[in-house]
Formats: sequence, C-alpha cells, structure tokens
Amino acid sequence: MLIHRIIKPWNISFKAFLLLFCFGLTFGNAQNTLIKEIEANAIETIIIKGNQIFNVSVVSTETDYITILSILDGEYQNNYQIATKLDQNELILSLEYMSFEDIPDDKRNAHKVIAAELKLQIPNNLNLNIFSDIGSVIAKGSYNTLSIELVQGYCTADALSKSATINTIEGDINVITDDAVIRTASKNGKVSTESLNSSEYQWNLTSINGDITVIKKE
Repeated sequence: MLIHRIIKPWNISFKAFLLLFCFGLTFGNAQNTLIKEIEANAIETIIIKGNQIFNVSVVSTETDYITILSILDGEYQNNYQIATKLDQNELILSLEYMSFEDIPDDKRNAHKVIAAELKLQIPNNLNLNIFSDIGSVIAKGSYNTLSIELVQGYCTADALSKSATINTIEGDINVITDDAVIRTASKNGKVSTESLNSSEYQWNLTSINGDITVIKKE
C-alpha cells in the first residue's frame, strides 16, 4: 500500500517572482508548492516520468522516507499535480493534468503554460530511473543503479552507483565519482575524463551534442 501524507502546502509569492523572471514567464501568479512524505520500506525503484518538468533534483541519504517537493508555476499551475503511483516495488512519479477545467488544445501541451520543478530526498542505494523531454537532472548520493534519459536537458551526477546509464541529446553530462569503469561517447561534443579508482561499477555516458566531463571525487 502506498502511504503518504502531505506535510505542508504553501504559496511563495516572492520566490515565484524570481522563478518567473528566470524562465521569462509573465503569468504573475504565485507558485503552487507542495511537500509529500512516503514510507520507503517496500520501495526498491523510483521512476520519474519527467516530461514537462524543467528540473529534477534527487539526493539520497540515511532515511526511511521519500520526501517529494513539487513546485508548479504558470497559467494552469493549479490544474496539474505530481502524481505518485506504487506498482509492486516501484514508485512512479509524473506530472499529470488533474482538473475538470478545460484547457484549450493549443495550450494543453505548451511548456510555457506550466513550469514544474521536482526535488526528492530518498533512501540510499535505491534504483533511480528518470527520463524527460525538456528537463535537467541533478543526482547526489548513493544508488544501486542509475538510468537517466534526457532530450534537451543536462545531467549532473555527484554519486556512487553500481551501474549507471546516462544518455542526453542536447545537454552536457557532468559526473563526479571515484569508483567506476566509465565508457563515454559524444558524437558532436567534447569528452574529458579523469582517472578513477579501479572498480566493478560500470557507467555508460552517451550524448549527441553535449559535452561529457568526468571528475574524480576527492
């Protein structure tokens, strides 16, 4: 059973102004910000279906809970919500339309209508899978496996993981780690890698147009 409780919803007008300014949006509405906490004892894998989410940040730590902070902005921010679904041992998160209010067809899929950001704190050593059409990802901590697929965004991973596959089309890939055998390939970007400690951990980093940088964590 998926058990979660809403800790605290609130609106932050000043921070909303800063985010709107950064994104060049002109809606003038306060952000819709919500925190959820979910018991993680039965969860092995977290899947983030990140389409229409601009930024995803995940930090692993010593905890028994998954804490989800969502920040929604834009003209139809109150019509959307980060949905959570438990499928066996997998927790699936996605941005979903949850309103009876009709949105014109020419706006329903327009990125300018909803600007979403997602921040998670999760237990160490879970499997983390993320894919997104427009989003960038920052992952920190310790994972069992990492799988990240991005179209427009970049990925920064300051992490340990037994295996990792990170693919981007337009965005850069930046990795900070110490134990891993890393294979890299970028069709049109530059690749820079530092020598890491010998390890059984396997990382595969691939990009079409982005640069790939690997730095040894001290």
